[in-house]
Amino acid sequence: MNLAGAMLGALIVVGPPSGQPPMGPLQRYDPRLYDFTIDVTLTTSWQLDATQQRSFNLVNAPIVMPIIFQGTYSAVSKDSLRARLWLAGHEDTELTSRTRLDDGFPHHTQLAVLTIREFRGKSLRWQLGYRAQVWSSRLKNENAAAAIGWPNEWPKEVQDGLKPQKYIESNDPFFAQAVEHASEGKLRLVPPYLAAKDLVRYCVNEIRLSGSGLGRGNAGAVHGLQIIGAKRAATEGVGGPHDLVCVCVAMLRAAGIPARPVIGVHEEKKLGRTRFVSWAEFYLPEAGWVPFDPVEMRGKVRSLDVRRPWPEFGTMKDLNRRIPLAYHFMPPAAVQTPQYPAVWGWDPRPGGDPSSQQHIRLSITSRGRGTDDLR
Repeated sequence: MNLAGAMLGALIVVGPPSGQPPMGPLQRYDPRLYDFTIDVTLTTSWQLDATQQRSFNLVNAPIVMPIIFQGTYSAVSKDSLRARLWLAGHEDTELTSRTRLDDGFPHHTQLAVLTIREFRGKSLRWQLGYRAQVWSSRLKNENAAAAIGWPNEWPKEVQDGLKPQKYIESNDPFFAQAVEHASEGKLRLVPPYLAAKDLVRYCVNEIRLSGSGLGRGNAGAVHGLQIIGAKRAATEGVGGPHDLVCVCVAMLRAAGIPARPVIGVHEEKKLGRTRFVSWAEFYLPEAGWVPFDPVEMRGKVRSLDVRRPWPEFGTMKDLNRRIPLAYHFMPPAAVQTPQYPAVWGWDPRPGGDPSSQQHIRLSITSRGRGTDDLR
């Protein structure tokens, strides 16, 4: 770790957990350790004329990146957190003194805030990294999960999973009507676990996937996530992978089941690359947050009995190859993102460029097996 990273780690106080380990019929296993880094280059795209490009003119401009220190299937080491910033190619060695962690956000997410004190130029680059441990998930008892009833009230910690958010317009009447149609008006007559299965299957069957979910530029450079949101994808019947996740979460929330998207990165060992990926979780009393991947469920659950195990629903063997970054596609703060959302955000006003381009590089390095939970 560099000096800036070490100093930043010393400033961190970990807030309340965003998710306890799973319980009852749900468990996590096979922990894996990874070092993760996101590296973002921002370039202004404004042209004053055919020969001159306008510069950023930034003063106390915050860059905001969410961190999930404690998730149901993940944990981030606070001592490993590191941040760097380059302005016009020169590293800002005083970044640590202006870096902080803000808390009080949904699901106890914390936001790392990297402040650009003053900069005038055409491009800048920032980097954030840390060590994470992630687990696979296993639903070991379908009957026990199906026996859990609807609570009189959901725990306060999970109630953010019932509210609308950017790209998940769960309060739109469209989703209430879709829930009524999908459940044939019998939603509360079945346990929430089985109701969630039916609703997710309905979404998987109704939404046709289009595209990879990534915005790319020249030579395949990643600019961010392509996403139109739950309402548009549901009404048009087509969307990208992230939109399908949003539709599923919106339907579950409209049904009164706490749910959240999980946006992360995935290690694709066979292809030797790291990419953005999203999946979802819903909350089940006496069990915890149940993960599922609607994209991977396509073509596999159309005629399956809801009382039988489903692939990629509760049991996700490869979940330990994914690092969760956020529960929002954009930080839950007053920030914006260049062109495409990509988990992070910033506030470059008044000297920013609303059409500035971003080039994102993601890196995961495997560090072997992690530490098992105490029994």
